[in-house]
Amino acid sequence: MVRFTLKQLSYFAEVAAQGGIARAARTLNISQPAIAQAIDKLEELSGLVLFERHHARGLSLTHQGREFLTQARQLLENANAVDRVMQDIAHDERGTVRFGCFQSIAPFHVARLIRDYRKSYPEVTIDVSETLQGDIIEGLVQGELDTAILYDLNLNPEELDWEVIDRSRPYILLAADHALAHRNSVSLHELAEDPYILFDAANSREYFFSIFSNLQLTPRVSLRSTSFESVRSAVGNGLGFSVLAMRRTDNRTYDGHEVVAVEINDKVDPIHIVLATRAGQTPGLLVRRFMDHCVQAFQQRPVL
Repeated sequence: MVRFTLKQLSYFAEVAAQGGIARAARTLNISQPAIAQAIDKLEELSGLVLFERHHARGLSLTHQGREFLTQARQLLENANAVDRVMQDIAHDERGTVRFGCFQSIAPFHVARLIRDYRKSYPEVTIDVSETLQGDIIEGLVQGELDTAILYDLNLNPEELDWEVIDRSRPYILLAADHALAHRNSVSLHELAEDPYILFDAANSREYFFSIFSNLQLTPRVSLRSTSFESVRSAVGNGLGFSVLAMRRTDNRTYDGHEVVAVEINDKVDPIHIVLATRAGQTPGLLVRRFMDHCVQAFQQRPVL
């Protein structure tokens, strides 16, 4: 068990650096007896002879003293590093934010949010969970996530608090060679007989079906996928059309086909993207600062 103190080590290191107790006392602004007692106690506890005492020439390190000085300086450096970390933690400039993001939103925003946040707070770790809506809600409720970005779909105010940070109007995705792809807008009634490619993530599924239901339409689902890019590829390959909320800036699918985003020429409510926490929770400064960053980043992002 360690019995010596950091103070004893610091006095020892200073005496070694100054070559004597008197000089070390002046540098540290403490009494010579206090330093002498600390050195004696350190030698007693360690069983080492650290200095040779010279009446006229002060002190010089022994072989044991030189070897131990290397370790003492390393321990003091580590202790100072721990102290800096403690100060960072105390000022919420170091720590971990457990951040959830709905899987189809994440590719559009998460990397940018973390990149920009690290410029101001490089010592804060953002632990990201990209998953489905239900898993994110459970993570927030169970205290496994601090905050999350997800859709305002079937959220329970008794479980979560949230604020709207973006509104996304759904659109129709068509293959570039589709007969209606040249149009700026298309009614879903015009696609009633076309096969429909469903983005089949929980909650998202219900939202997209509600769009058709509100227009008294029943889509002819020909393919389902929980992958945003798989849906785009299916459309690009001519397997049908889709309705999506998140919008890429380019028109190429992973397999090289071209798709076109067309506005919906029907009354369709936008889907809200929200930043959520557990209901009644007051986030600490570390989490609140990241949340404020997310809100600001969404407000300042370019409009696609």
